[in-house]
Amino acid sequence: MIRGVLRFIFSTFFWLCSAIGFILIALVFALYLGGVGPFSPSLKPLKNNSVLSITLNGTYVEHTDSRGIESLLLGKNASLYELTQGILRAASDDKIKGIVIRIESPSLGTAQLQELREAIISFRQSGKPSWCYADSYGESSSGTGLYYLATACDEIWLQPLGGVNLIGINIEVPFGKAAFEKLDVKPEIAQRKEYKSFVEMFTRDDFSEASRQSQQAIADSILDQVVEGISQERKISPDRVRHLIANGPYLTEESLKEKLVDRIDYRQALFPAIQERLGQHVSFVGIRAYSQSIPQVHVENKVALIFGSGMIQREGTPSLKSEMVISSNSTYKAFQLAVEDPEVKAIVYRINSGGGSPVASETIYNVIQYAKETAKKPVIISMSDAAASGGYWLSLAGTKIIAQPATLTGSIGAFGGKFIFAGLLERLGVHIGNISTSDNATMWSFTQSFNPVQWGKLNMLMDEIYDTFTHKVVQDRHLTLEQVEKVARGRVWTGEQALALGLVDQLGGLQTAIEAAKQEAGLSGQAEVVIYPTPKTFIETLTSLFEETEDDSLHQVGIFEAFIYPFRKIMKIFSVMVSSPEMLEASLGEVKL
Repeated sequence: MIRGVLRFIFSTFFWLCSAIGFILIALVFALYLGGVGPFSPSLKPLKNNSVLSITLNGTYVEHTDSRGIESLLLGKNASLYELTQGILRAASDDKIKGIVIRIESPSLGTAQLQELREAIISFRQSGKPSWCYADSYGESSSGTGLYYLATACDEIWLQPLGGVNLIGINIEVPFGKAAFEKLDVKPEIAQRKEYKSFVEMFTRDDFSEASRQSQQAIADSILDQVVEGISQERKISPDRVRHLIANGPYLTEESLKEKLVDRIDYRQALFPAIQERLGQHVSFVGIRAYSQSIPQVHVENKVALIFGSGMIQREGTPSLKSEMVISSNSTYKAFQLAVEDPEVKAIVYRINSGGGSPVASETIYNVIQYAKETAKKPVIISMSDAAASGGYWLSLAGTKIIAQPATLTGSIGAFGGKFIFAGLLERLGVHIGNISTSDNATMWSFTQSFNPVQWGKLNMLMDEIYDTFTHKVVQDRHLTLEQVEKVARGRVWTGEQALALGLVDQLGGLQTAIEAAKQEAGLSGQAEVVIYPTPKTFIETLTSLFEETEDDSLHQVGIFEAFIYPFRKIMKIFSVMVSSPEMLEASLGEVKL
């Protein structure tokens, strides 16, 4: 009787979900055929006397490849690449007469802010005016980064009740040692070396001396960059800017008095003011509409652009998952496509990653080396917010490394280990039986601590990874082992610091990397920048939803792994909440760079 009721409930739930899924897919398909919303293929011609209008709010990925059903339905934000390329194109477009940026609550790292600032400043250098408006540059939160971005514009506007929360840099890191002890969860992690501080969030109650030193140096370096940027664009001395930051935040009248803003007014006054400034009828065009209005120009010579964002691992994620990863398999295929295309003369690899699997990192490193040395196609590395640890490992294979001043890079080190859940499971009344064929079969068990032999093998592995990493830096950066050891040991550096230490070659953004790729390939004329792999079409995205991946079937991971999965997700969520400046994610029972 009970079994029959359960079977009925399960069957009803299954068919209900199937029906909802079918209706959803049919709706999306109908929208695609009808050209509605984000599926609309129609391109409106750009009007003369247009002003590029950009509202910054929410999350911005480096590049969108049309994967994920939510992006198809909701039409997510333009990517950072779309934003910057659109602004740079608009600078030389006679139909675009100016640009207006409205800042709400964008989620952008400091290096990404610098990428946008560079594009806006480049636009201004064309002689066209620019405006920035915000209700408030930070409200009950730091507005230092938002204001730093705003200073790229000619005029900065502020709402009468707003403010400028220019207060400097603050790094807060929660430490969970006591929490884990209360949960009866035991972290067993080995690190190489003392600056590889990510693991301290699980093993300590406060910063170690090495970690505090490193984090303070990062904060100071980024503050120096912010001060310099504000000083240059607002024509205020660096000392005065430091004084203003030390004494912030500022209300509207104070902001105007200190020349932090140019006008206090409401949003509805902005567009008439732009009309008056330009002295002609003006049309406002959004970044996506503008990008779609630009005809594609195909030329013989190409520069391949490959994006890599997220944790580095061997496999990707199922199509319905939105988390970003760098899959070594997918990246290998992308490089192979670029190498095999005779029209591709150079490759730019854009990295935004705090690390991951050393095995996956080495796979990508190898294919970059192959493209550079065997296929004779230069590979320029463009670092975004982070290219640290495994992200830096990948970068070493490039012909040239270009980073933003605020990029977080280096972190030449490794950590590995696991969390022991035995105590927590016992508290919950879950008793784990064990059958193993050898003493070391339990090495990666989540219920048994490392025995002395296993701990010794883990530390041997950490030493091997660290030695391999440092010798790659010696080889590829042309430094001595002594020089490398001074800058390694797991320490994170800003791009500005890394340049002085010889870890990167040049400061700049993605456009700088593209120009460097053309130069390395000897391309004096125009070259088409082509993204590899080609972004999926709607139909390809739809069919990929039905492809089974390694993560989709429980039989591939075993019954216990399926049971422990919720605990793994809880830990991963915790790790994301407490992300260190290296942008690393916690990993249970794995070795990470």
